[in-house]
Amino acid sequence: MLELILGTRTKIKLLQALAQSSRSMTRNELVKMTGSGLRSTYEQVEELIGLGVLKETVNGRIRVALDPEFPLHDKLRDLLLSGTDYLRTPQDVLAAVDRICGDKYYLGSFTAARRKINPVDYDPPVYAVNILKDHYKHLYPRLRVLGKIANIKVYEKNMDEAGDVTIITYACNNIPPDIVRTDFLGIEVWVASVERGIIECLVRKTPFTLYGAYLALLQNRLDNVLDIAYFKKLAQEEGLLSLILAVMKKFNEIRGKRLFEVTGKEQTMAHGWVDEKEIRHAINTVMG
Repeated sequence: MLELILGTRTKIKLLQALAQSSRSMTRNELVKMTGSGLRSTYEQVEELIGLGVLKETVNGRIRVALDPEFPLHDKLRDLLLSGTDYLRTPQDVLAAVDRICGDKYYLGSFTAARRKINPVDYDPPVYAVNILKDHYKHLYPRLRVLGKIANIKVYEKNMDEAGDVTIITYACNNIPPDIVRTDFLGIEVWVASVERGIIECLVRKTPFTLYGAYLALLQNRLDNVLDIAYFKKLAQEEGLLSLILAVMKKFNEIRGKRLFEVTGKEQTMAHGWVDEKEIRHAINTVMG
């Protein structure tokens, strides 16, 4: 019986729409609400009427509703309503990522960059999940299944269309030493250091804009949660010190004060493309 009632995605969408509605609905209304095909909707409604799950009412127009006389009505309705709330929030999705990947992953990029601040102006629900290369082929298909849920998008490396919550996965050779188990949005997850997160935002091809990366860098600096010495050390290890120095130097030049410690020797080492317009935008947003 259950496989007949819940056997297709269209049936589940129809039943959830009716469970959430306070009134009966026409078949055409169900087509628009669920985004299902006209023929498929009509066929599935007929099956559900035949099974006794739905009933027709006629009041000017023919409508359908969950039949309260169906023996499993209350249990089915509770299940349908609880299912509409499953994996709806970033917390739900991050908890699912942690459950699936265990200790074989870490969250980097903007997630790490913002974990000690309250982001100003830029806080996208997009999460970069770095998975150990040796486990990637095994774990990625499990994460990809989350992308079948309506509000969630899952991509490898590059993002197309964003969802209410978006996961982007990367394969990494190892788990860096600065990864910590911490509370993020009320969920215990593995997250990179703030410094590593900012560097990943600045240099990786991710959906995180340079404006967002500059905002995170400046906010962390002003809130005194950025370890400048470690930031430079990490950048040097990653072969990115010249770019990081160029970014910090440009912040100092535009603001006209020493926001970041950049020595005379380091200024000669600084080079790389920096978006001056977005740095000005970040400064204006954070500092006015």
